[in-house]
Amino acid sequence: MSEPRSLYLKVKTNKDNLHRFFQDKPLSPEIDQDWTSWWNSRKMHSQSPLTKVPIYAWIKTNRGLVDSYLSDPQTGTRERGGDGEEWELAIALFSQNYTEILPMLAWLKSLAGYMETGDEGVAIIYDFFWGSGSVMMHMEFTGQQASFRLTNKTSEIDPKIVAEANDMLKNAIGAIG
Repeated sequence: MSEPRSLYLKVKTNKDNLHRFFQDKPLSPEIDQDWTSWWNSRKMHSQSPLTKVPIYAWIKTNRGLVDSYLSDPQTGTRERGGDGEEWELAIALFSQNYTEILPMLAWLKSLAGYMETGDEGVAIIYDFFWGSGSVMMHMEFTGQQASFRLTNKTSEIDPKIVAEANDMLKNAIGAIG
């Protein structure tokens, strides 16, 4: 993959839990079957075993990561909500390779620990910009768990989610212009 993929995240959770997440530091994940199943299902050149998942050690808080993307106009980042029941984040020009996305995946998975039993959400990293429909990563949040889905194409994802992601990313791309 040489073209940047886009990230879209949408979670339904209360603002107090989201605020607590934003105040904390990124957490190192434990590599479990969910991580390795996803990693091994991806098609990549010179794939090595997943033995470590790095984190964004340079940021002081989880909110700092969001702010760093928002402050860089070249990434085409947009954020919506966060003051109620729902929060969305879109990064139009996010990343192009699997190793580079690992810290973001750790960050995303750690968000699940701040959610409550009825909370839910989705995160995808996919080819929005070039339109091939390929999916690097698809994660679903249910309660306090975030689990990878072994999705390869956007056609395998709920069309409503893809439409919401596309709409938000169109807005983000427009801001780059």
